[in-house]
Amino acid sequence: MSRRFDVAVLGADSVIGHALLELIAERRFPVGEISALALGAEQGASVDFAGTTLMLDDATAFDFTQAQLCFLASDDPRLAAQAERAADAGCVVIDAGGTLWRDPEIPRVVPEINAPALRGFQARGIVAAPDALVVPLALALAPLHRLAGIRRIAATAIVPVSDAGRLAFEDLARETVALLNARHYERRHFPQQIAFNLIGQIGPAGAGGATERERRVIDDLRALLDTPELAVGLTVVQGAVFYGYALAVEVQLAAAQDFDAIVQALRTAPGLELIDSLEAADCPSPVTDATSTEAVRLARLRPGSAADTVMFWLTADNVRRAAALNALASAEILVREHL
Repeated sequence: MSRRFDVAVLGADSVIGHALLELIAERRFPVGEISALALGAEQGASVDFAGTTLMLDDATAFDFTQAQLCFLASDDPRLAAQAERAADAGCVVIDAGGTLWRDPEIPRVVPEINAPALRGFQARGIVAAPDALVVPLALALAPLHRLAGIRRIAATAIVPVSDAGRLAFEDLARETVALLNARHYERRHFPQQIAFNLIGQIGPAGAGGATERERRVIDDLRALLDTPELAVGLTVVQGAVFYGYALAVEVQLAAAQDFDAIVQALRTAPGLELIDSLEAADCPSPVTDATSTEAVRLARLRPGSAADTVMFWLTADNVRRAAALNALASAEILVREHL
């Protein structure tokens, strides 16, 4: 019989937590006992797992010596503190929520790109994830980097409200209903109208004009591709969708390449689905093609503004693919090769 691992899920009541529990069951991860943990859960609160009901336990009172693996399914700093407590107890922590860990010894991993970095989990007992927006972008860029090297990236990313949490989600849902009924809605998260709108800046910008998230995505991308000097221009836009990333990207390669070689590199890249169709109806969108799916879809691949550039459109599920599956794929490698 293969070895099984007792697992704790911190933030099991979050959208990432729900997706993780679904994927653990669907992919038949070798789980023994599983504990669903949350902060301030109401008495009797529960989550579903593999056709059964798991009662939510208090994360602050849980004994992490009872688990070998712990998934962190939120970027809530209070849960991150519990994750550190789990690591101190000898439990291996895999982050799915994109917490910004300051310790340079904690590896940031996208398994399709830098799986060998998982060996570094032993330093702190924690495997970090990059900002979730980095995952689909890196999956598309890594094969181009291997093919020819990358000199510059320019991208506009449209992100869903689920990236920003429950209040943001409620703002879009309730403001949409209110406007359709000619009523006013007092927003609790967004500084301006989100329903039927795009917001061109998320949070305050720093001295250079970039927001905190834009800076973090750039830093994480450079680290993953091991290109500290890579030129990256990024604009993150808040979209009026609940789930799913969409990115318009232009890449300048280190040298011009035969276009067929570029197509082949992307077609055979792990984790990518290349869509060749030129029909508008086949172009993937966040709502129809990047919700409750594990596919990262790349479409509209074409030459860019110069001989050494290419352009494309990218979509991915921000919760299931970019966050939950990225963490679970890391865990699958850990239990198979390192634990």
